[in-house]
Amino acid sequence: MTSRQPSSYVASAPANPKAALRIDYLKKVYGLFTASLVLSSIGAMCALYIGAPDVEEGGAMPPLVELFAAHPILSMGIVFGVMFGARAVRRVPGVNVVALFGMAALLGVTTAPALYMAQVAAGLGGTLSSAPVRDTFILTVLTFGSLTLGVLLTKEDLSFLASGLVMGAMVVLGAMLLNVLLGSSLLGLAIASVSVLVFGGYVLYNTSRLLHSNEEDPVGGALDLYLNFINLFSSILQILSGRHF
Repeated sequence: MTSRQPSSYVASAPANPKAALRIDYLKKVYGLFTASLVLSSIGAMCALYIGAPDVEEGGAMPPLVELFAAHPILSMGIVFGVMFGARAVRRVPGVNVVALFGMAALLGVTTAPALYMAQVAAGLGGTLSSAPVRDTFILTVLTFGSLTLGVLLTKEDLSFLASGLVMGAMVVLGAMLLNVLLGSSLLGLAIASVSVLVFGGYVLYNTSRLLHSNEEDPVGGALDLYLNFINLFSSILQILSGRHF
């Protein structure tokens, strides 16, 4: 006659260890991601307020804002340099965290001119939002959060999006380079609108990949999510700060 296991034993059986490990991994990813956004905000605030002249006295732009606004090629060089540098060392323990946080802070500084010009445009009137920076941040958080939550709840595998997103990103990049020559505000608005769709898709794809893959690199995961968020933010900011009459 076989004995039955006590019900208390069944109730205390451990949960799926793989699922528990995945939850721990995601906590690390989103912790690093959140810290990166905080550092970007600090970098942007430093650029906007350190050495800022007195507006009432008719002062010019803050020094760092003026530097990167006057030298867009320098700004682009820093952006691509720190992005590729952070990716290159993403699997080097210790160094990868420093590279991620350093990249986030520098990208915050290089984003400051766009924030400054958005507020200037809003002050002149005719923009889609009277407070484009604030509204962009709110919309980006809501969009990013909704897409992320949707994937985490449905647990859908969205790996099939990869090839389409790569093609979409290449089209956006090509259109951006073309618009450097044309300087069309209408084309710029179209590019920003398509970019919102593309980088929203990347949020879905990368969240699904983090959930379903066997990756154990939280820094790399945080890096991908951070870049998705920043690109989504920049695209929405361009839409809200554009002059619409």
